[in-house]
Amino acid sequence: MLKILLISLAILLANCGNDEQPQTETNSQNNSIIDNLTPALDNSFDSAVRNIMLAYLNQIKIDYDNLSVGLVEFREQVEAFLEEPQSIAMDRMRDSWLSAHSSYELTSLHRYFFDLILPEPESLILHQLHYQMDHWPILPGYMDYVRGYNNSGIVNDINVTLDIASLEEQHGAFDISEATLGFHVLEFLIWGENKDRRSERPPSDYVLVHKLNADNIENGISLEQLSSNRRRQILSLTVRSLNTKFSSSQVIRSEGSESLKLRLNDIRSTELVILLIDSINNMLNEEILLKTLYPLLNGNYEDSIQAAYSHSSPSAVSAQLSSVEQLLLELTDSDGERLATIFAHLSQDFEEFFFQNFDSSKRCLALLYSTLGIPEELTVNSEKEFEIVECINLVANMVDYLQQVKISLSESN
Repeated sequence: MLKILLISLAILLANCGNDEQPQTETNSQNNSIIDNLTPALDNSFDSAVRNIMLAYLNQIKIDYDNLSVGLVEFREQVEAFLEEPQSIAMDRMRDSWLSAHSSYELTSLHRYFFDLILPEPESLILHQLHYQMDHWPILPGYMDYVRGYNNSGIVNDINVTLDIASLEEQHGAFDISEATLGFHVLEFLIWGENKDRRSERPPSDYVLVHKLNADNIENGISLEQLSSNRRRQILSLTVRSLNTKFSSSQVIRSEGSESLKLRLNDIRSTELVILLIDSINNMLNEEILLKTLYPLLNGNYEDSIQAAYSHSSPSAVSAQLSSVEQLLLELTDSDGERLATIFAHLSQDFEEFFFQNFDSSKRCLALLYSTLGIPEELTVNSEKEFEIVECINLVANMVDYLQQVKISLSESN
């Protein structure tokens, strides 16, 4: 925590000494943003903002539809692997997990957007569903064997009944990291610990056993209680649960999108712009700074690497940043107006510096994750600390430039 405070102080002092970078608040949580009265945006941009918002709502639907397809494909690949647990089928299953998970991370921005527009009860339900779909870090030994503990986890605990209701009951029952559901439980079940990137879980872990040996019979073990057969069942149940939870969340989001469309003409364009800025900043703060970079700086590698078993964290972070880039540069109104153009009109600093920091942050994060070794062997040396601090500063600058747009928006009227 001391290191984080020192970095924050350094950023604060730098801002105070830079006329082009006024100090701004970077935590923009606001659960009732569209109910606040704010000055109207320049009339020349009013129509563009509303049309871009409509384009964004349409893009949200497209992204979640693509994710839905990816989740179905992943489930089918799991079923195909369980039919014939061989290396080729396992590779296909892993590829489909990577694709579905990247699609899920591409919707990270949308989750923060819905957190701002939905009534609190619906928002809380989505938070709970997200916890059941994508919580990390997880405690792998809570699910299955890990190095040094060959009989650990629910896979090997025959006292735990295997059905979706039971897995839901076990999910976070004693600690938030004791997960039994979601992408990262599936990731561990598919790859194993795989800390050295070479020791992936073998397909033989999933071979269906049809016959008991003498020891099983003597100990009163049934076929259903054998670890390989239980692991097969857990893999099947968990991927089914993931698809079900996603479908439930889709109903809430669809209703929220339709509700916003009906109210769109009653919401000031200024409020819509602030809504989008806060969605971006909340995502950057929570997903990249608070959940990833700050813990990494303090040496909490297990807590800061979200795809630790597949080693696909760079792809996950890249997908999160791509959602921001898509909103700012790719979505347009009928005249080709972009959100980034509107932000540039409101803040010269945004136009000059935001995308410099954005592009640099993508390179910085990709390099940082690609150079991380086995978590348990890492220490925070000065070189690694410098890389982490550099990434933190770049992301914090992005947040700051967006906050400046909000300030300019208010002061311009």
